[in-house]
Amino acid sequence: MKKTFFRLLHRFFARTEQRPIIASDINRILIIKLCCIGDILFTTPLLRVLKAGYPRARITYMVSSWCQELVSQDSRVSGIIEFNAYEPVGRIEKLKRTWQAIRAVRKGRFDLVFVLHRTPLAGLLAAAGKIPIRIGFDWEGRGFAHTHPVPFRPEAHEVDRNLEGLKFLDLSAKSRNLDLAVPHEIEQSAKGFLSEQGYKRGAGPLVALFPGGGVNPGTVMTTKRWPLEGYQEVCQELSRCFKARLLMVGNAQDAEVIDRLLAGIQLDPPAIRSEGRTSLLMLAALLKQCDLFIGGDSGPLHIADAVGIPTVSIFGPTDPKLLAPRGSNHRVVRHPLACSPCYTPVTVRQQEVTVCREGTMACMWEIKASEVLKAAGKLLKMKGFYT
Repeated sequence: MKKTFFRLLHRFFARTEQRPIIASDINRILIIKLCCIGDILFTTPLLRVLKAGYPRARITYMVSSWCQELVSQDSRVSGIIEFNAYEPVGRIEKLKRTWQAIRAVRKGRFDLVFVLHRTPLAGLLAAAGKIPIRIGFDWEGRGFAHTHPVPFRPEAHEVDRNLEGLKFLDLSAKSRNLDLAVPHEIEQSAKGFLSEQGYKRGAGPLVALFPGGGVNPGTVMTTKRWPLEGYQEVCQELSRCFKARLLMVGNAQDAEVIDRLLAGIQLDPPAIRSEGRTSLLMLAALLKQCDLFIGGDSGPLHIADAVGIPTVSIFGPTDPKLLAPRGSNHRVVRHPLACSPCYTPVTVRQQEVTVCREGTMACMWEIKASEVLKAAGKLLKMKGFYT
């Protein structure tokens, strides 16, 4: 029945021909990507190409308020349309917000849009907003509202997937690196915060750890968390062998996890705690001062990648081929079990809580601290720190 519905919609939208794109006609561009932290940062290579290809064009970003800070300071972004589509509100409020988003799109009189969600609702929003050139993903026939559909490749890295629509513009990316500009005043505030905590550069490496995560608006996926016992052993060994100062990062919800982590170990000097005390840009500024980041598949991991520091990422239910930082400064630690990864673009279903289907969490629980320490040690030695 659903396929029949999509076929009917295809016939309706087929009246719109795939018009040629003339560069001189592109003055106002919209990007639709609402959430979440990593997903927003995965669009920065696309932003870079669009700004270089259309230097005079005004680029507007439609994003949720939760992630808005990541693009609000981006010099390539001229405007923001806030759309909180994932908040748990009633139907009337959802319809009201959707209509407000459509009105904002119409008011923007955009020439072109990149729809970076595969849900048909995002494409319909762009069509209702009267944008003549709509580039977006076509997944199982759901790209009917796009004038220039891009086949959704579930096996592609998120960054590569976002860039595939550039073929319609005769543009290509020279680099696929993430980027995130941190304002100078926020960077100075981060340095001041670390100084207040007694951190002095040169005494040893500053290593950020993120043991929490897995919680986004409308989704809880704590299966991505590595056991605290592993983090405890890693913390103690980094402190003992490398004389590392540890920086705990996260939001206020992660405080309880960090409390339990630190309660079982002795560190000298003590770890610096920043969870719940930072905005996203302040977190980025703090990570920029670090020599290494260790954590699971999470927003802070991708922020660390975007500000250019080495990372050790711990993967289990999600696929590092699609999501992990790439390059010689990054290491992935995982156990490739037959059931892992279980959370992919093909298997994912919108639900509030994701649980291990096997009931074992083996993909995360079987990862040893020694494996994480080995990866961390190699990266620290590349930066000139030795045991």
